[in-house]
Amino acid sequence: MVRGKFLFIVIALLFLAGCTSHNQERRTVEDLPPKQTELKPKEVDPISIQLDEIKNKAKLGLVKDCEFSALNSTIDQVKEKWGEPDRIDRAGSGYYATFEKRGIAFGFNVEGKIFDVRSYSKDLQEITLDEIKDYFESPAQVTEFNHDKIYTYNINAAIQLKFILPEKTEAVDHISVFNQQRSERYLLDIKGNSNQLSASAWDKMLQWRKQIVNFSKGQENVYINGPNVKRVALTFDDGPDASITSAIIDILDKYKVTGNFFFVGSNVEKYPDVVKKAYDKGNIILNHSYNHVDLTKLNNQEIQSQLEKTDDAIAAIIGHRPAILRPPYGETNDQVADIAQKEGYSIVIWSIDTLDWSQKEASNIVKNVVDNVRNGEIILMHSTPEQTETKKALPIIIEELQKKNFEIVGLDKLLNVKAYQ
Repeated sequence: MVRGKFLFIVIALLFLAGCTSHNQERRTVEDLPPKQTELKPKEVDPISIQLDEIKNKAKLGLVKDCEFSALNSTIDQVKEKWGEPDRIDRAGSGYYATFEKRGIAFGFNVEGKIFDVRSYSKDLQEITLDEIKDYFESPAQVTEFNHDKIYTYNINAAIQLKFILPEKTEAVDHISVFNQQRSERYLLDIKGNSNQLSASAWDKMLQWRKQIVNFSKGQENVYINGPNVKRVALTFDDGPDASITSAIIDILDKYKVTGNFFFVGSNVEKYPDVVKKAYDKGNIILNHSYNHVDLTKLNNQEIQSQLEKTDDAIAAIIGHRPAILRPPYGETNDQVADIAQKEGYSIVIWSIDTLDWSQKEASNIVKNVVDNVRNGEIILMHSTPEQTETKKALPIIIEELQKKNFEIVGLDKLLNVKAYQ
């Protein structure tokens, strides 16, 4: 009997111990934290998302919050939907229309085709140079312009994506989606022949022509010619003088066309009445240095003096300071172009040289123009006492150009730049 009770107690204790052990095991499993090997949601970098969007839109020629593309849109389409821009600025051979409230600017060519779409969205200022480099790696090109650093990436055969960062900062100011194919500049080679030059002199001239055209490609304020429209400009260097300049003014007035006179400052002081006559007849009076010296051989102070003294002499007569410069002999370089830009000048060379300083017959001067004329030509002649043949040639040149339906205009209209400061 005692033995039976003992066995019953032992069995009962074993049963209770088993239940307790099972409950403890169940609670322990339920109370365990999640396994450390479980996957967590991947953190997404908001800057990477933004750069993804920028890159994907750039492939289509677009920027955020803008439906107009650098691949196939025109400025007329923009104006039709958005209205007139806040301003339009000249830049190189193209133009930029800025819509300030939208933070968008469009670069477009003379035909109205958009080749550049720029965004100034405040969101872009969150992006740093390090983040750009981490995302895109090495840029195709790094350049500097007007105290900005420009990091260029080739997105496809047509489109470049440019990040513009102000100097001494690490954050983006704006981006540019740039269509290289649409932005190609209409650039002419320089025409005009002479049978009066030696072989060596002619070779040097041909070399100079190639050099100056190539130099102009990298300079926004240096012009060889105007846009691809049926307009030309007649330019006259080295005056004024006592006879030829005045005769040229009378011819231009007879045909009701505008001439562009690049006057030498020291001559301006000698013949102020001729300068006033040229201006009063509607011609443009421009800067050709004070002493007709090669500006590339001077230092900065000497260059500025040559320009300022000429401007002073002209302004004393017509009340305006020129904003267009032609360096003597067409000689210019980075130093001259930089000073000119800082002082507010456009530098204008030429695309047809009549070589009237070497020709002995008016017929050769006319031939150099009529046989070579193309859209946007800037035609070089001179107005000094030696140019009697130029005086004979000019009426024929004007009549032949008008027969070909060319509009003869001032450089300000041809190039869409300011004539005066």
